[in-house]
Amino acid sequence: MRKNSYIEIQVTITTVVVFLFFFITSCKKDEKIFIPTVTTSSVSNTTQNTATCGGIVTNDGGAIITARGVCWSLYANPTTEDSKTNEGAGNGTFISDLTGLTPNTPYFVRAYATNSAGTAYGNQQDFTTLPTPNLPALTTNDVTDKTQTTAKCGGNVTSDGGAAVTARGVCWSTSANPTVANSKTIDGTGSGSFISNLTGLSANTPYYVRAYATNSSGTSYGNQQSFTTLQNASTPTLTTNGVTDIAQTTATCGGNVTSDGGAVVTARGVCWSTSSNPTISDSHTSNGTGTGSFTSNITSLSPNTPYYVRSYATNNAGTAYGNQVTLTTLPVFTIGMNYQGGKIFYIDGSAQHGLIAATSDLNVATWGCSGTSIGSTPTAIGAGQANTTLIVNGCSDADIAARLCSNLVLNGYSDWFLPSRDELLELYSQKSWIGGFNSMFYWSSSEYQATSAWAITFLTGGQSWQQKWQTLGVRPIRTF
Repeated sequence: MRKNSYIEIQVTITTVVVFLFFFITSCKKDEKIFIPTVTTSSVSNTTQNTATCGGIVTNDGGAIITARGVCWSLYANPTTEDSKTNEGAGNGTFISDLTGLTPNTPYFVRAYATNSAGTAYGNQQDFTTLPTPNLPALTTNDVTDKTQTTAKCGGNVTSDGGAAVTARGVCWSTSANPTVANSKTIDGTGSGSFISNLTGLSANTPYYVRAYATNSSGTSYGNQQSFTTLQNASTPTLTTNGVTDIAQTTATCGGNVTSDGGAVVTARGVCWSTSSNPTISDSHTSNGTGTGSFTSNITSLSPNTPYYVRSYATNNAGTAYGNQVTLTTLPVFTIGMNYQGGKIFYIDGSAQHGLIAATSDLNVATWGCSGTSIGSTPTAIGAGQANTTLIVNGCSDADIAARLCSNLVLNGYSDWFLPSRDELLELYSQKSWIGGFNSMFYWSSSEYQATSAWAITFLTGGQSWQQKWQTLGVRPIRTF
């Protein structure tokens, strides 16, 4: 009984399995598969030879999408028998790059998608490729700033010809009509003006130069320019000025650049040293550039020291020097110093100028021209030299005090004069440093009135007017 029941159960299970198999099989035979649904995207990024398109598989039709892409043709309704892309499998969006197109040509394009039921196509799009661009249009600038080895040029790209200018510049050669196969500059991209620096040229050599510009259609050239580089330069020619305004630590000099030697003078000035033939390795000034005259202020000198000075000028051929001049700086002055024919008895506020007295008297003399008014003969320090000139020119009497001083040549100096009243007072106050005085009255060059003039007694320093016909002491002085 149990054995029969087991058999019955097995039969029942087998029957159910067989039934389910036939049921499922019959159901699958009833399912239908359709071709996919796909749309075509708009065409973009059109060039002369390429474009971008794509599509969207919105429904796989019940079966796996095994291929998708776009197809295109010169004719409407292109299929996968025409040119096409293959963008893989599956649903969704895809992008396709169309290549190998012909410029300025109309095309039709459709997206496609394939499953086991077949191939479906999206809506049709049409587009036209861009025309083949022209060569750029441009002009060549004039050549400027020529040297022995360089020059400046450039150009202006007035039209890109319908395609981006990817390179521009100038090319040059010693032969006409240079191209980019010759020497050239690279000066950016795009339209508009540009400047080019030509380098590595040879001196005194004729060259031809043209601007160039390149786009996808090729390279075009501007008008040709020609120029000749400068000859190799020589060093400048120049002279050195005389030295003036000499003081204890400063002086003034300068020079004149009469020729630049064929190249720009980039530096000029004077150089100095305590040794002969100074160069720019020694102390020097910098006084601008170019040719022509210049003035130099020499500083930081040592007092009472001889120096050598030369002007200099520099161009790219080197540095040239003018003639050498000399100077000796002034000493630090002190009262009683032996200097320039006598001894210093007065130093002004600059500490570089003052008065020098002779170390001995001249013969005693009259003032002269008693009863005749000479005119304005001030008493102040600094008036003696002009007073003396006025007396000599206004009084014809011989051997008067002013004339004795004016005619004196002493220790190599001939510019002696009769001191004014205040100059004579200053000389009295420093008489111990000068020496050689007598205890007598000395004439000044300051007139008191028509019959008298100021005098100083060197016994007490007292000042008074004395009759012009009187014979008094005479001590000449000079300025420094």
